[in-house]
Amino acid sequence: MMHRLFKLLTTSLLIGQAMADTTLTADSQLWYNRPAEKWTEALPVGNGRLGAMVFGGTKTERIQLNEESLWAGTQAEAFAPDYAKHLAEVQRLILAGKRQEARDYGQKHLVKSPSSFRSYEPLGDLMLEFKNVSDTSGYRRELSLRDAIARTTYQSGKTNITREVLASAPDDVIAVQVDSDQAGALNFTIRLTREKDARVTHHQHNELHMNGQIIDLSKEQGGKEPNAGGSGVAGDHMRFAARLFVKTDGGSVKPGARGELEVTGATSALILLTAATDYDVTTLNFNRTIDPATKAESILSKVVKTSWSELRKTHIADHRGFYDRFALEVGSADAALIQQPTDVRLQAVKEGGDDPGLAVIMADYGRYLLLGSSRKPGRLPANLQGIWNDRMWAPWEADFHLNINLQMNYWPAPLVGLPETFEPLMDWFIPLTERGKMAAKIVCGSDGWTCFHATNPFGRVSPSGSSFRSQFMNGSLDPLCGAWLAAQLFDAWRFNPDIKKLETLYPILAGASEFALDALVECSDGKLRIVPSTSPENEFIDPKSGGQFRITAGSTYHMTMVRAIFDATTRAATVLNMGESMRQRIAVASAKLPAIQIGEDGRILEWAEPLREANQGHRHVSHLIGLHPFDQITRDTPKLFTAARKTIDTRLANGGARTGWSRAWTISFMARLGDGDQAYHHGTELLRRSTHLNLFDSHPPFQIDGNFGFTAGVCEMLLQSHCRDQEGHVILDVLPALPTSWKDGAVRGLHGRGGCRVDMIWKDGELASTLIKSKEPMTVVVRHQGMTRTVKLQAGICLRLDGSKLK
Repeated sequence: MMHRLFKLLTTSLLIGQAMADTTLTADSQLWYNRPAEKWTEALPVGNGRLGAMVFGGTKTERIQLNEESLWAGTQAEAFAPDYAKHLAEVQRLILAGKRQEARDYGQKHLVKSPSSFRSYEPLGDLMLEFKNVSDTSGYRRELSLRDAIARTTYQSGKTNITREVLASAPDDVIAVQVDSDQAGALNFTIRLTREKDARVTHHQHNELHMNGQIIDLSKEQGGKEPNAGGSGVAGDHMRFAARLFVKTDGGSVKPGARGELEVTGATSALILLTAATDYDVTTLNFNRTIDPATKAESILSKVVKTSWSELRKTHIADHRGFYDRFALEVGSADAALIQQPTDVRLQAVKEGGDDPGLAVIMADYGRYLLLGSSRKPGRLPANLQGIWNDRMWAPWEADFHLNINLQMNYWPAPLVGLPETFEPLMDWFIPLTERGKMAAKIVCGSDGWTCFHATNPFGRVSPSGSSFRSQFMNGSLDPLCGAWLAAQLFDAWRFNPDIKKLETLYPILAGASEFALDALVECSDGKLRIVPSTSPENEFIDPKSGGQFRITAGSTYHMTMVRAIFDATTRAATVLNMGESMRQRIAVASAKLPAIQIGEDGRILEWAEPLREANQGHRHVSHLIGLHPFDQITRDTPKLFTAARKTIDTRLANGGARTGWSRAWTISFMARLGDGDQAYHHGTELLRRSTHLNLFDSHPPFQIDGNFGFTAGVCEMLLQSHCRDQEGHVILDVLPALPTSWKDGAVRGLHGRGGCRVDMIWKDGELASTLIKSKEPMTVVVRHQGMTRTVKLQAGICLRLDGSKLK
């Protein structure tokens, strides 16, 4: 396959016009020779709104279901009374050097019940129970990433059975097709179940209707309450509905005695399912004028007359329209490895083996999962588990975590040309920032907006945490998380510049900068700092008392974030030729911001002063966000660049990157540092230490950000565009961190800032040729192995460069 991709890419390079289309290898699938035994072995499908986990059983097939907005709880905030007054006292105590008093005061006066909120919940399970199944053989369970179809095949007796499951975005349904090669061989039961809060009934002879409403019980009523600080009021909350329709080729369908459907004597059967809630993203709340049942029935009515072949064809064409924008091959395919099931290949890596092809599958999987959990018809961003969750109370509520995790979910999107995946994020984020104006007023009387480190579909903007201690330490001390996301959205905009989209984004950027300007406190040295401040979720040792603290003034994390949002706002305002007053205020404040500091040991300081970390191997490396994802630490700042390397090396030497997402982040760190072998090593370590058999990332437990971070890291190894020359031109660093194990390779559809698309071929570790195309005329600097070439790109015209011309 490698030579085929080379040929296709080379043809495109020679023609110098349209980018080549390629067929991905058979490696672009996960496959197994046994059914899933656990949820983290099942295979995911999703359309951005509906998700399913397919187990692939023979006698019993479980398809676990999700709908993105099915959340327990209700809209609620929890700001402590007189928040601004008490915050001012915390600031006074910190600036007086009284850390203990500041922490104790804040934990007493800046918390309020409920400290947190309730969880994302599963929709239920679709159970298929097959009769007369025996002597099965030839079993195979697979997930085609290019087709977005989970397929199970096996032989029962002399009958060949095939099941395919997909989640169609165009038709907004989950579809299950069951086929046999013997007429009338299918006899099975269809059940639709949910643990609580729902009732399933028959309709007609071939439909199941699920209607429900989440009833949240208080702890006193026997309800679950894992958050010590409370999760919100009890009551009758989210309403939801699911509708299932089945049609067969031959045989019959009839209602069973216990709420099931009985399929008898069919040759094939098509099951269609959709679901809805009364959630309204425009208000981030319930909308009782929405009838979930009517909504679900309307969706289903549009597709019940569609044939399986037509539905399947439409789905594949739609999915490939996104998925085929990017292709990656490294080395020559190992036939022996390809013939092994995915779990066998993963286990070999866990036991010390090397499998570059599995790394490519993992990178493709991240793109697949992002499309499955964040695209239209979805209206919400990918949460901590994307869209897939089987627990009534998910880990960390499967919330939107804003101190890196939600941001990491979207790191790969601009790199692989998937700007559409930002649409559900923006649908939710814009109204969240409107609610954040209330929070900014409460916190410091600001006219901007803010939100803290954890939130949900109901748009919580007050500090949150599982306990009152966490509400203060993780929440109250970290008011700039929304600014981080806003700055990242501007950076993503740079990959696909569009003035209208920037006009929508600018008020968000300006509001975040407004809050930062109001939140900065002038200290005794004349510098402006965020007070109180923290560095998630690490602590330092107080040199006087020996106590461990998080509370400080002006952590490197927060001051980097301030510079990032100021830079994004200024640049956006300049492009739009507006916001002159804001630009001036930012310029005045920026002159008073402290620079990133390097300690005597050569590492970047995590806090404003040299303090010893309580955990030198902490999973968060928040003081290096200037290295990645932002651009404040680059080769153009050599002292900081060297210090960043020592910082991450020390973290790793003390046991850092123990969690999946942290390991994934380390791939991008090493790529930005230009160390391809270490970037590849940490990708392999993620597979070895933090990957389930279905290739879901394990925090532990499952958390999807590691999957997305892995994909982003691979892209950073191949192309970087975060640097600019003195004239402000984008620098395209091609193959900046190529590992030696990827001696030969080709990539199609990488994207750089400014709107560039880049294809490359490399051989023997050397760039052979590259093709660059831009939507608009622009000048870029192409850099490779220290050599540079400035080129002018014409709109829509491909520019071919041989590797030799960069030497």
